[in-house]
Amino acid sequence: MGPRGSARPTNTTIDKQLRTQRERKPAAHKFSRTAPGGNSVELFTWEWPGNPPATLLLHGIGNYGRYWDFFADAVAGGLRLVAPDARGQGESGKPVGAYAPEEFVADAIAILDALAIERAVVVGHSMGGTHAIRLAAAHPDRVTRLVIVDAGPEPMPEGSERARRLSLERPERFEYADEALAYLRKTSPGYSEDVYANRMKWLFREDAGDVVWRSSRDALASIMSSARRGDLWDALRAIRCPVLLVRGTRSNVLSADVAQRMIKTLADGRLLELDAGHNVALDRPKELAEAVVAFAAG
Repeated sequence: MGPRGSARPTNTTIDKQLRTQRERKPAAHKFSRTAPGGNSVELFTWEWPGNPPATLLLHGIGNYGRYWDFFADAVAGGLRLVAPDARGQGESGKPVGAYAPEEFVADAIAILDALAIERAVVVGHSMGGTHAIRLAAAHPDRVTRLVIVDAGPEPMPEGSERARRLSLERPERFEYADEALAYLRKTSPGYSEDVYANRMKWLFREDAGDVVWRSSRDALASIMSSARRGDLWDALRAIRCPVLLVRGTRSNVLSADVAQRMIKTLADGRLLELDAGHNVALDRPKELAEAVVAFAAG
């Protein structure tokens, strides 16, 4: 018997909790998109079951679909979530070249088509945020609402240089997992043990006894060389759906000034600032999830 005033969970309650956890475990999909030139790429995608509307999650450079795990846990089935590994990253294909922004937009449309999703809320962080902007501008019939997380047309130099350094100057192999973990702690300090565990699981894989990155450095270099920012202002002007812009107040990527200019440029934009760095979904998953669920509901 438990302490006075408390109640032990019944077997029925425990079974229900376990069943809910299993139901919320993401399903893995593998889709193939063939480009007009005939080249195909596999797109690995994770899907969490939940209530409508369907919500597409686009991660930043060098990351992976399961980057959104903590956000998905906080959403807790409030939305149906779809999170691909972007081409060149995670478990998705790593073609030679073919990393222009339009390729990522076409990949997103292909994933929505494969899952029979006519229209979706789109949430994009960093690189994924710039792709989400282009997606909403080019395909207004497919995007009901847009959430841009710490991304914009004019990134701060400090954040751009950090992304370049971490993408292109990283060690390619580690002899031991502890060495990879130490590298993550050194280059991205201050996260919880759960976050480091997530990143160790999904950033790396084993290769001939070593620990190597899942993302391709050649792909990351191609993404950076193919990136265009100047046309994002025009894309923002073209967007007609409601937009929520989320900025981390400690971000080294999206400045307060650029965020305000983005809001003034958008036809229907609103700004939310959270006490976070650039990785808002890791620093403040609960607050971000609450904001996205409320925004998706209209």
